[in-house]
Amino acid sequence: MDDYHDENFVFSRSDGYPFITKKIFKRMERLLLRTSITKRPTHHILSHTHISMLDKAEVDLKTIMERVGHDDAKTNLKICTHVTKNMKKNATERIMKQFSDVLQI
Repeated sequence: MDDYHDENFVFSRSDGYPFITKKIFKRMERLLLRTSITKRPTHHILSHTHISMLDKAEVDLKTIMERVGHDDAKTNLKICTHVTKNMKKNATERIMKQFSDVLQI
């Protein structure tokens, strides 16, 4: 598409231009009324969720940082990534799988 505006917006229309943020949040608020979620949506929540999903999908830190526009790895590592029980379990399983021959007694 020759007239596609590629600025890496997270939420963009088919032409690449961003949606109006207010419209996204209004839609989210209407959707949340149908759930038991009581926390109000913010761009920080969306950003943190997006980063957590990328982390869970095992996307490398450099790609995550580029995707969300962070220059400092500490921002992602300290503030944005959320370690879940499942991620901890997966880490243990990966270690056991990778080093099972060494870890056997």
